[in-house]
Amino acid sequence: MQNRMRIIAATLSALALASPAPAQGSVQEVLTWYEVMGARGESPAPQGSVEWRTDLAGALTEAAETGRPLFVTLRCLPCKQCSSFDAAVLEGAGELDVLLRQFITVRLTDAAQIDLRLLPAEGYQDLDLSWWGYILAPDAALYAIFGGRDDVSDETRISVPALARTLERVLRHHYDPRRAKWGVDAPAPALVGAARTPASLPGFDSWKKQYPAAAAGECLHCHQVAEVLRQPALDAGRFDKERDLEPWPLPENIGLELDRDHGLLVTAVLPGSPAARAGLEPGDELCAAGGVRLFGQTDLRGVLHRTPKGAKSIELYWRTGAALAAFTSQELALPPGWRATDLGWRMSISQGNVGAHPGFWPLAGPRAGLDTMSLRPWFGPDPSGPAYAAGLRGHHEITAVGGERPKLIARPFLVWFRKRYEPGDTVTLTVRERGATKAITYRLDPR
Repeated sequence: MQNRMRIIAATLSALALASPAPAQGSVQEVLTWYEVMGARGESPAPQGSVEWRTDLAGALTEAAETGRPLFVTLRCLPCKQCSSFDAAVLEGAGELDVLLRQFITVRLTDAAQIDLRLLPAEGYQDLDLSWWGYILAPDAALYAIFGGRDDVSDETRISVPALARTLERVLRHHYDPRRAKWGVDAPAPALVGAARTPASLPGFDSWKKQYPAAAAGECLHCHQVAEVLRQPALDAGRFDKERDLEPWPLPENIGLELDRDHGLLVTAVLPGSPAARAGLEPGDELCAAGGVRLFGQTDLRGVLHRTPKGAKSIELYWRTGAALAAFTSQELALPPGWRATDLGWRMSISQGNVGAHPGFWPLAGPRAGLDTMSLRPWFGPDPSGPAYAAGLRGHHEITAVGGERPKLIARPFLVWFRKRYEPGDTVTLTVRERGATKAITYRLDPR
């Protein structure tokens, strides 16, 4: 039983008689979550068609009048990532059409215009993605979030069936007449005064001065909002490249593999992991974490992301048994370093405001893929910058950086470099040219 008593019951009546009570959380608390996971509200007749609105404030008024929840998508149009998924959602692919007609649907395409009171990007949105979904109650309280990817691709964490399951769960929850008494929904945001946009964030002006060209673009990219959010810590010298670069842990970080299309179904438990020690098994279905109702895998990742640095445990509820009729509550012990994930794909780091850029784009060199470092520097159509001025050329093969030989290319190399070097640092590259080896030393752009 470890350090917390588990409550398992096959029926509500058995749950009510369960004893002794756990050290944390009462029988009534577990009973409440059991009811929440059995939400069975019936939706009204769907609307005639899916209409993608662009005015979130107007959509909120419509939601309040109709009592329907909102589904808001945020899409960065210039980015190719998630473009096929975005198209599938817009077209109402598969089973989505009927589900989307149950929501007031909104599509936003410029992060500069979002109201952070309604769409709380910090803590509730992985800003390295170019597509994200928010599901709101008619009073703008946040029900669920949807989105995600990993170092493999933008399809390994989300799918049309996964979104459909999330929307279905939200509808059953939203229309259940017992919902108000449960008290598990997030509070509605205070919407007094002007909208709180990314430009109002404390780090925006400082970030804008350093990246005037990016700030003057046609739209603000989501990964740039991530940069703005971290800018105050960078300016104050408080940013830690290890501690503060552990965003959006995966379920695997606590030892769980989840079915992508289901979202909450455990398919494997990693031996020796927090989940294994807590007693989770394949076939279990997650219910809640950290006091938050889970509607899909993204909600779990959000809870993990918001878990305070240095936290020792996290509370998890799940259903178990052949018919998922039993219910379990347990604290998962979190070991040091549990949050770490692969950052190589994250644009807000590889091309953001953390550390220094090497002054070239790292293409695969002639021996890439072998057991050695091999890069070709690319400078674009108008070569310039400290590295080029120091003599680095596109035909050179870079075989070491400061004596280290990471076998990385493209964004993963840039993340590695930025975690080691700051603007103004001096760096020495070892390069090969026509079979000969030489060193090229230069000072990184001080920004």
